[in-house]
Amino acid sequence: MKKIFLTSILILATLSQSLFAQNPTTYFMEGSTFRTKWNPAFAPQRGYINIPVLGGIELSTNGNVALDNLLFVQGGKLSTIFSSSVPTTLALSELESTNRFGESNTINLIGFGAYSSNQKSFWSVAINLRTNVDAQLPYSFFDFMKTGKAQDISGIGFHADCYAEATFTHSFPLAKNLYFGFSGKFLMGLARGRFYFDKFDAQMNADRWSANAVGVMELNGFDIPTSTSNDGSLCYDDLGDSSFNSKPAGYGFGVDVGVTYDVLPELQLSASVNDIGCMFWSKKHSSMGVVNKTIEFTGVEVDPEGNATHPTFDLDELEFEVADEKGISEMLTTSLNLGAEYNFLDRRISVGLFYNAAFWEYKTRHNLTASANFRPLSWLHASGSYSFINNEASAAGLALNICPGWINFFVGTDILLSKKTPQWIPVSQSNMNITFGLGIPLGRRGTRHEL
Repeated sequence: MKKIFLTSILILATLSQSLFAQNPTTYFMEGSTFRTKWNPAFAPQRGYINIPVLGGIELSTNGNVALDNLLFVQGGKLSTIFSSSVPTTLALSELESTNRFGESNTINLIGFGAYSSNQKSFWSVAINLRTNVDAQLPYSFFDFMKTGKAQDISGIGFHADCYAEATFTHSFPLAKNLYFGFSGKFLMGLARGRFYFDKFDAQMNADRWSANAVGVMELNGFDIPTSTSNDGSLCYDDLGDSSFNSKPAGYGFGVDVGVTYDVLPELQLSASVNDIGCMFWSKKHSSMGVVNKTIEFTGVEVDPEGNATHPTFDLDELEFEVADEKGISEMLTTSLNLGAEYNFLDRRISVGLFYNAAFWEYKTRHNLTASANFRPLSWLHASGSYSFINNEASAAGLALNICPGWINFFVGTDILLSKKTPQWIPVSQSNMNITFGLGIPLGRRGTRHEL
């Protein structure tokens, strides 16, 4: 992890590898097996067994900064915001006072579901692999990296976790036109990392730069070497030489609850709260570090105008002092979902309005989506949507679900209309989703809704 300035490269690497939590276009897709992840009271048209790994892949990013604010084409080559070839005025022109990045991935390893004998109650079982990343960088961080001018760079934060999830979901009628659903989740923590700096006052001198740093580091699921620093304190030696611990780093639980109510034959209201629960990261597999000192770095190049060309340093130079390990409990990223759908022409066309609020580490993110849904055949569904996100971004989405007697195929995305690089990398959207699923239908169709 050499020559990495705290979270910047970690965030850029995350964005480049996972350019894309759940796609709001899937909310009103009746044939899709993904609907139960939004609201456990929902049910697909038929039972299913997913193709392992390919049965459900959901990738997303969200935040208030798009990739084209961080990547620039200079002389036909793609450069990062920190490259000396990118002018400072251009690099800083579109940044916010606090720049936030979020990323969430879910991969369905095993999944199957079926209707009960009454063709109304539905149950499903799934094993998923989930990762979440949430980070923030202030404007002053980028300003310092481009100009080398003294800055108060407080509020740098990075949080990531990865865990396996075993889920049982059941939905059933409570009364006429009223369905209730719940999901119980057992979680096994694989890895977690958190860096946060309450203070990072940086300044540049003729041949070096220094920083008064106050921060914390928390890592779970890794074995990190230690060494004794010059002042005699025990510090983490080389984060780049950390090894992954194959044993579970923690355990947790979660619950989803939801309802649907058919106010009229044509009008359905729905509501759910997802991921109510905690993850408990054990003390045994934790590494805690603190830093509270002034650090100096040499080897900086300063141009004749006094600007630094590349103020970088090793993350290890911070010398996080070993602190007492402790167990950590964290709430899951809970979300609230509200929906209303009105149907026309014997349910072959519908319009819907969907609201989602996700309570992330550094900010609650809101999303309002309008959707038009088409069901020309019982096994062919298509949806188009337009989302308004945090008053900061918008996205148009398309989704298709094909479910004849021998296959259940679903694909949905909201990046089709986004500006892209020649390598098909979307760069103009800060909020992006891709969803893909492939499974085999099982049993007769449910009777909740008949086309």
